[in-house]
Amino acid sequence: MIEKTITLIKKYKYVALVLLVGIGLLLIPSGETEEVKAPTLAENNDEEYINQLQTQLCDMLGRISGAGKVEVMLTAEYGSRTEYHTDLQLDRDADGSSEERKTVILSEGSAYDKAAVSAVRYPQFLGALVICQGADVPSVKLDILNAVSALTGLGTDRITVVKMN
Repeated sequence: MIEKTITLIKKYKYVALVLLVGIGLLLIPSGETEEVKAPTLAENNDEEYINQLQTQLCDMLGRISGAGKVEVMLTAEYGSRTEYHTDLQLDRDADGSSEERKTVILSEGSAYDKAAVSAVRYPQFLGALVICQGADVPSVKLDILNAVSALTGLGTDRITVVKMN
């Protein structure tokens, strides 16, 4: 009996060694732990986005030759919107047809599931007010109008540039 066990161990010693090393590697922690967090509702990021954009606009417009000190105010029509992928299923009955829409869900492992996002729409701007020291110079005013229009997507009729005190 002991001789059989010894011959089996000698015969399969490399297989047993590989199995033991594999089990040992599985038991050793990798050092990197990934913390899975459930998605949280967006806090008032629209206001932060608009404030950040206003600050960046002030910085950029202030670099225009002759503009001087610049302040910008943007107004938005609506906040950011998230659009989700949906599956459309049409069922045709004898009476007519019915339609069912389901949001596509992506599984992130066993921790949580989340909806598949097709697009995120940022705030749509209604208008802009730019107050700057160099607004009395027509070429500076035109440069500011064109810059704000290019960066916000607003038409020049929705942008007002006035001189600062």
